[in-house]
Parts: sequence; C-alpha cells; structure tokens
Amino acid sequence: MLFSMQSILEGFNLKKQANELGVSIWRSPGFLFILMGIIIISSMLAVYFVFNNPDSVEYLLLSEFTLVLVLFTVGNSIISGVDEIARANKMKTEFVSIASHQLKTPLSEINWEMELLVSKFSEGLNEKQRELIANVNNSNARMIRLVNDLLDVARIDQGRLPLVREELDIIDIIEDVIDNNKNLAKSHNVEVNIRNYGSVPKLVGDRKRIVVVLDNLLSNSIKYTKEKGSVDVAITPEKDRIVVCVKDEGVGIPKKQQKNVFHKFFRSDNAIKNQTEGTGLGLYIAKNVIVQSGGEMWFDSEENKGSTFCFSLPLKKNDKFYSVSM
Repeated sequence: MLFSMQSILEGFNLKKQANELGVSIWRSPGFLFILMGIIIISSMLAVYFVFNNPDSVEYLLLSEFTLVLVLFTVGNSIISGVDEIARANKMKTEFVSIASHQLKTPLSEINWEMELLVSKFSEGLNEKQRELIANVNNSNARMIRLVNDLLDVARIDQGRLPLVREELDIIDIIEDVIDNNKNLAKSHNVEVNIRNYGSVPKLVGDRKRIVVVLDNLLSNSIKYTKEKGSVDVAITPEKDRIVVCVKDEGVGIPKKQQKNVFHKFFRSDNAIKNQTEGTGLGLYIAKNVIVQSGGEMWFDSEENKGSTFCFSLPLKKNDKFYSVSM
C-alpha cells in the first residue's frame, strides 16, 4: 500500500515528470490529468447549478463555451506532444540505422585484417600475442553482433524487416546452432541436449533469421544456466506447425518483470546482478521474426529454477508470411 501511495505521489511530481520527458510542466501528463479532472468536476458542478437554477441559462452557455475552449487547448497540446514524440522516435530510428551502417564497414575491415594477420603470421606469434589477438577478435565479434541487432531493430521499427521464404530443415538448423555454441557451453560447463518427439516435416521460413532466433535463445540459456547444469532443445510436431522449446536450469525471470521480457533493451534484475553479457535486444528481435513468419513465441519462467522459451513455425503447406505490427 505504501508503494502504491508513493507511486501516486510520484505521478503528481510535475516538475520531475516534465524534466524526465523534456517538456514544460504545462504539457506533462500529470498536469494534463489534473486539468482534465478539474474540467470534469467543474462541468458536473455547472450542470448541478443550472439544474437547480433554471433561469441561469446564460451561465450554462458561458460554461459550455469555456469548457469547449479549454478542451480544445488541452487536445491541441496532447496532439502536438504526440506529434513531437512520433517525430523524435522516427529521427532516433533513422539515426540508429545510419550509425549502425557506418560502424559495420570498419568493424568488418578489422575482422578481415585480423584474419589476415593470423593466417600469414601465426607461426611467428607467441602465446601472449595469440591471446591478445583472440581478445580483439572476440570484442570485434561482439560489436558486429550489436551493430547487426541495432540494424534489425531499426528495420523492425520501420516495418521493413526483410524475410525470405525457403524450405527449412529445423533439425539441421538446430544442430548447426548447437555446434556454433559448443565453445560457449564448454566454457560454462553446461550440457546441451536435443530431444525430438516425432517425425519432423519441412518448414517454410527465413533460414538466416531462424538461426538468429535459435542462437539468441540457446546462448541465453547457456549463459544463465548454473555450472554443471543442462539445456534441452525439444522439437514437437503438431497438426499444422512445429513447436521448438529451449529449456534451461538458469536464474529464471522475476514474476513482476515477466511482462517486459519481449520489450527492447529489457534485462532482468538478476541477469544484471549476475553480470551476464547482453543488450536486451535478442528476444525483441526473435519474437518479431517468429510472428512475422506466421508463428508464435511464448515462455514460462520461475525465478531460481529456470526458463523455457518456445516458438512455433507453420509447416511447409502454410507457406506464407504474415505482416504483423508489434
């Protein structure tokens, strides 16, 4: 109750709210809420007054005129604020897209130069030098992944995420993703198992994007699972779809934060506490890819016990994509 009252009081701290949003006090949500409340109460009192004083028609007309004028002013302020927010959001998305494109080229060049260095001079390098080069490669790879994620987020926000339709072998994709994450699993001392519950037919989807989805789910599960734990990848054929679930024995997600899991930049408190690497973009991208591929994504999680993330994809006969606004 105390927390609830504190939240209410914070909502009426107009100066703080205006500073956080970068608007004047007169255009802050708290002030507009109070103003609308005053207008409603004043309208009710005016109606009551006129009802009890039938001869005061001129007061009613004056009240109506004043009410319309105030509502017009408030409405104009709200519309103007929404317009500014939309423009700012568009500028932000465009900036992220441009900046990411500009960063991608030099990062790729660094990657090529490091590969060339290792291939030509590997025999002349000592152990310390090899370790330094490996660290540079790992850091560069993380930056490239971040840039790619930012580009995908910008495309999603603009409704321009490209998807290719092609026949998919989901078992083959899962095995490739597990193989790509074997070093990560080894470093965390985590066992990864694949469980197939029936004959798996072909799917239709974008292989590159589905690989990203599975890589996000699997790498997250490995990073959050305790040492000597296990991660299970299960494939279940259903009537008109395939369901893939990735189950871990990790830290789980606090119940109060679960509603934000698929939001941009979300990272749970316990993930931050455990200093696990991540940007909070992976699940946002993954869900958008799955939904726009005609599937669904959901999860079940319990703090300190683990999480299970599942997604479905349509079978080959349902070979169409759906354009969905998130």
